[in-house]
Amino acid sequence: MTFTPAKLLKVACFTVASLGAVAFVTAMAMPDAAYAKNGNGGGNGGGKGGGKSADKGGNGKSVGKAGGKGGSAKKSAKRKTAAKSTKIVKKTTAASAVPGEPLHPSELGKWNAKNANQAALDAHIRNQNFNGTIGALSQYQLAAKAAAGEELTEDEQAALDSLLGEREPVEVSDQELEDMLNSDTVEGDPEYSVEGGVVSCSANCDDADVEAAQSIADAAAESAQDEADQAALDDLLSDSEARIVDESNKELSPERTEDLLDELASALGVTRALPVEEEEAPAEEPVAE
Repeated sequence: MTFTPAKLLKVACFTVASLGAVAFVTAMAMPDAAYAKNGNGGGNGGGKGGGKSADKGGNGKSVGKAGGKGGSAKKSAKRKTAAKSTKIVKKTTAASAVPGEPLHPSELGKWNAKNANQAALDAHIRNQNFNGTIGALSQYQLAAKAAAGEELTEDEQAALDSLLGEREPVEVSDQELEDMLNSDTVEGDPEYSVEGGVVSCSANCDDADVEAAQSIADAAAESAQDEADQAALDDLLSDSEARIVDESNKELSPERTEDLLDELASALGVTRALPVEEEEAPAEEPVAE
């Protein structure tokens, strides 16, 4: 087949035009292909969806939505952290309040119930139900009244006996009573013996007063029982105060804890046992040489 110069020129022009079109299409398609590839490879989470909808411009929308959700999560986390920090600050502030001043409601916490109706407290005592906040307050009130030696009603006495439980009576031995009766005797004084709690004279009986000695022995035995009873009441009061502290939902300093117990006692109309102060020995005066 013979080609004239004119035909060869037409073929050459057509070839050049075709190559130019291919180059143009390739150049235009390459950025989109690269963008879609980056979208798929940027991460399995948002990249896949973004690459799939790249032709619709959905990639930008998808990424924006994910970013917004993540931002909300960060803000939420910040709010929670701030709330927790505020709670800690409040506890520290409550614990560092001025000792001796009335407690703020934020310091009292659950013990804002200190002004509970007396009828409610009486009901707990009558039913011997010392559970919960009102039960703890009624126990504290009853224990403080008993420890102070106040007169109790029948219901209060029954509840007190229930709290104290069974207790063995205090026994003072015959030998202890004999030693007490004869502790200050000198030669020639009457000497006493005790058997089964009954006093009799065993020596130098001319001036003996057996009746008086028996009264002394009986009083000593009764005193020992009273001391044991009072010790049990004091222990109950201490346990009741410890329960108030243990069940408190606020952290207080030791000084403010004492203020709390004083304030509750005042609201309940009772007094706390005063601490026993040890007597200091008198200072020895220097001896003049």
